[in-house]
Amino acid sequence: MVGLVAVAGLLSSIPTVLAVADALPPEAGFIAAFGFAIGSITTVIGPFISWVIVVTVLFVGSVLADGDGSFQDVFALVGWGFAPRVIVPIVGGIVSFFFLSSVDFSDPQQARQLSQMATTGTIGVVTQGVNALMFVWAGWLWTHALANARGIATRTAATIVGAVVFVQILLNVGLTLLSAALV
Repeated sequence: MVGLVAVAGLLSSIPTVLAVADALPPEAGFIAAFGFAIGSITTVIGPFISWVIVVTVLFVGSVLADGDGSFQDVFALVGWGFAPRVIVPIVGGIVSFFFLSSVDFSDPQQARQLSQMATTGTIGVVTQGVNALMFVWAGWLWTHALANARGIATRTAATIVGAVVFVQILLNVGLTLLSAALV
């Protein structure tokens, strides 16, 4: 499931990559290709890193709650809990496609306006809203996965998972606002 999140993220970036590549002058080709390659690598690796971090935090939290069960079970079940996260890049890709089709990236003013829309405007609100909803949905799945895999009460699992989901949402919104401030 985590692999599907990575592939969906990679595919959803195609409209942006194509729109920006068309607007760049030929002499920027190598730099653009390098940037797109780095972005693609992080898009593919990111969900797997997130999976490892989430599993580790949930497992440690369940150890503190006297849970009993294997790390492998938690690892597998939390991976399935990433299923709702596939929706985020799909929605983001669709929204970006519609907004990018009317932007002339060779015009710095339009590119700057799009950047602001993508962080704090329409695109950002839609993407962050869907993102937060999918984190909550994943959290619901992780709660039941953790409770079953580690033999702890659902309420205890919900507390552990709730803390993780809360931090994830804060990080996503915080990083979006930080990038908006830097533009």
